Amino acid sequence: MKNRNFLLYIIFFIFFLIQTLNSQQIYSIDKTAKCEPYIGETPCDEFLDYDSIYTTATQTQAGSKSLSSNVDLLKVLGEGCNSINTFRTACSFLFPKCVEYKNNNTNEVAAFPVLTCNAQCVNTTNKSCKETGFIINCDKNVTNTTDPLFPIKNQIYNLTSIGGSDNYTIECNNPYLENGWGGVEEDCFILKRHPSTDHAADEKKGYLFVNEKSNCVIPNPVPLFTDKQWTQLYNLSNVLSVLSCLGALYLFITYNVVNPKISQYDKMHGFFNFSIFLQSLSGVIILFAGGPRSLIHDDGARISVWEDPLCSSTGFIFQLSSIMAIEWWVLMAFDLWYRLHFTNKRLNLMKFYVPFTITLALVFSIVPLATKNYRMIRGNMHCWVNTTKLQNGLFWIPLGIALFIGTCFLVGVIIEIYKVVRASKRGGVFLLEVKPILNIVLIFFTFLYLFAFNFYMNDQGDIVYGQIPDYFKCVSTSDKPQDCVIKGPSIGSLGFFIFCIRIYGVYCFFLQGLTPRAKKIWKKSWLLNNKLAKYVKKSLDSSSTSSTNANTSSTKDTSKMGMTTMDSSLSANNPSDDEEDYDPYHVKVSTKNRLSTSLKDIKIASTPNEGNEISDNTTPGNN
Repeated sequence: MKNRNFLLYIIFFIFFLIQTLNSQQIYSIDKTAKCEPYIGETPCDEFLDYDSIYTTATQTQAGSKSLSSNVDLLKVLGEGCNSINTFRTACSFLFPKCVEYKNNNTNEVAAFPVLTCNAQCVNTTNKSCKETGFIINCDKNVTNTTDPLFPIKNQIYNLTSIGGSDNYTIECNNPYLENGWGGVEEDCFILKRHPSTDHAADEKKGYLFVNEKSNCVIPNPVPLFTDKQWTQLYNLSNVLSVLSCLGALYLFITYNVVNPKISQYDKMHGFFNFSIFLQSLSGVIILFAGGPRSLIHDDGARISVWEDPLCSSTGFIFQLSSIMAIEWWVLMAFDLWYRLHFTNKRLNLMKFYVPFTITLALVFSIVPLATKNYRMIRGNMHCWVNTTKLQNGLFWIPLGIALFIGTCFLVGVIIEIYKVVRASKRGGVFLLEVKPILNIVLIFFTFLYLFAFNFYMNDQGDIVYGQIPDYFKCVSTSDKPQDCVIKGPSIGSLGFFIFCIRIYGVYCFFLQGLTPRAKKIWKKSWLLNNKLAKYVKKSLDSSSTSSTNANTSSTKDTSKMGMTTMDSSLSANNPSDDEEDYDPYHVKVSTKNRLSTSLKDIKIASTPNEGNEISDNTTPGNN
């Protein structure tokens, strides 16, 4: 029984202790308090950004003015004391900001001080300038009360006596965030300081200040994530840039350089792949220049802008190639639909496509170059078009239009294939078109994500930048300022954004670069049929023959069968191999029989190539 009572006492004591620790300090109301206009002509003139001063019967502005003469002494007490934040803290204590509460029913008015935050007081007196102790005592209470003169976070008042709420709250004043500076050095803590007399001009050069009049600048990369997380994002961009660049270059060389018979389909994909190669090349150039961090200057204080050659050149290449890739994606979607819908017609508009796409891409890329609007995008890996107006007009709106048109053609392609499958009762015919459709669909969804993420970020922009004062407050008060971040998009969403920008070459490589036709092109290319290549091949064959002779006769027979089968499957005289090279869209089929004919059974409109040639009109499905 005694043990049970003792346990109850312990529980009650713990509960009481928790309640005591969590209880809120209720500040007393001084009936003599009032708000007065700042009297001016004190050393604090340049360090206060408000005009309403809190006074009481025992605390007057005249007395504060007399004490403020000590502020001038701080200028000669060392570098830590000769700081704008030291002066702001001292002046906010001597001349506290005043706010009023008015009961509209009774017209009764009460005045309250906005007291200086305890963290800023401790930081000033214990770290920056210990000499301020003769002016400020951070442990002091409000006169004739037990209320802390320097609250931790806020002051809470019970205004029920004058018809108000019982928890009227006033946030404490952080003088480090005041908009003003004097002719002294500002304490920026772990942030960078950039002396500036014209913030607007310096912001065009790549600086971002914590507020309109502070010389402290936000570090780069923007503290949305920790430095380790930024490194992970940079590595993702670097790796995908290289892989995409190599994949797109391989495809372009395979189908548009080595290939002896280039079809219109190859030409269209060639322009698309070359655009992706250039887009990825912009990332590779940045990588060899030192990675995305090479776009950050002045020890993290400034991002690259138009005047920086690396930024303007890679930004131009990225914009030009991105516009061209979007254009050719739409044209490929249109071409796929047209050849399925009009199977008995041939469409050859390359002579119009090429000059149109190049001209439009150049115009959309030269405009930001001429207006000096290429710069590094904060919170990203590369340089691109600056200002929301230019981004929307020269990229996002055209991308939106392209997505709409491309969606229409994709729906049309699905409808045409459905008609063929329904009429022929052969569902396998869809497999013939799966690669060109998959190629267009995958790129469609990446474009769609980029489009959606951009406008999401535009909506979040004001929220993100609005947190800069809170970020500075965290930096100036936290014991671990390096852990302070600005809340923005998740690292996953930004990582997928980077993935979508850099993945196109990898997509296309797996869909087009590992096909039987690609192997056949390289097998018949001069690179593998010159004297040196033949000599190497002969040497390898001899080595293989010697190894085979060492095996049993049964093993030799099996090996020969396997080798014969592989050689015949890739030979020029293999009918099934030639059939895979046919372009199912170049056809002449009567309207009556069009829906009843399987795409797999359609022959080329032009005269078929001989068995020893690579087909001129190539099946997209095998690309």
